Amino acid sequence: MKTENKETAASVSSEKEVYEPDDINVYKPDVKDWYIPNHLQIETVTNLCNARCIMCPIDDWKRTPNIMDNEIYTEVLKKFLPYRDQLKFLSLFCCGESLLDKNFPDKVRIASEMEFNSIGIASNCDLLDDHTAQALIENGLDTVICGIDGITKETHETIRTRTNYDNIHANVLNFIKRRNESDKKTKVLIRFIRQQENKHEWEEYYDYWISRIDPEYGDDVVKFDVHNVGGELKDYESRDIIKFEAASDIICQDVFEKFLVYSDGAVALCNGDDNGFFEIGNVLETEPMEIYNGEVFNRYRQQMLEGNINNLEHCDTCTIPRSRMYKTPID
Repeated sequence: MKTENKETAASVSSEKEVYEPDDINVYKPDVKDWYIPNHLQIETVTNLCNARCIMCPIDDWKRTPNIMDNEIYTEVLKKFLPYRDQLKFLSLFCCGESLLDKNFPDKVRIASEMEFNSIGIASNCDLLDDHTAQALIENGLDTVICGIDGITKETHETIRTRTNYDNIHANVLNFIKRRNESDKKTKVLIRFIRQQENKHEWEEYYDYWISRIDPEYGDDVVKFDVHNVGGELKDYESRDIIKFEAASDIICQDVFEKFLVYSDGAVALCNGDDNGFFEIGNVLETEPMEIYNGEVFNRYRQQMLEGNINNLEHCDTCTIPRSRMYKTPID
């Protein structure tokens, strides 16, 4: 790990701590026949964002704004050490802009020192300045998803209001440059949320960005059709690309594969659960897999397996699974 650069040294530990499940007092139940997620998602910033994207219902979110402190963050990660080998991904974002957390590079370092797999972030990249870029790369960030929703300043800033396209464009190119100059392998994904306002720009957008990334790092340019955020986006129909039709045979991967923890340790049902549909439990108080195999998760799984997703509250109008089905690098 490089520590020569004084600007990033503050965010890089001089001596790596070793975290092993046997070294801490953590209870691991008999998980035979239990669902174990392969994706852990931790919301490090709650209901705070520098942007106001037109496809985001942030103004309707009810949970108290919060930035997870590093002590709680570390305790949450320790709860998942017994399952570290099963967890293929660790995503450090959800309902908020993670880079508003000044300690975010340290969170990446802590997860890297704990040897969690595939540490990633999604960001609007307006705050991805050079200092932050270097710290994230050096501290072990595996993937950054860059939210850019237009090839032109006008289109992007119409969709992602309160952001500066020129600044974002420069930040992302600088991140790629810094990554290429380092000995790290951080993957860069340029993500386009396709909707009515920008659908005409996709081909030009793809051609532009694909020439500026490097597939040897796993870089890619992806499009993801706008969804209704669990039925919460009020004007979704005017933005939708593919007319929504309810399908009873859809299986949502969230309740089978993902474990989402809010910044206070509470557990969400899924990615569409912005306001906390249920009081499922808190990982700081209850063993995570007991929560994940509790009544709420099991009921939702069983109904989906029986083809009754349209009978489930919150799932019946959610288009997130459908948008995932159409996620693709290019037509």
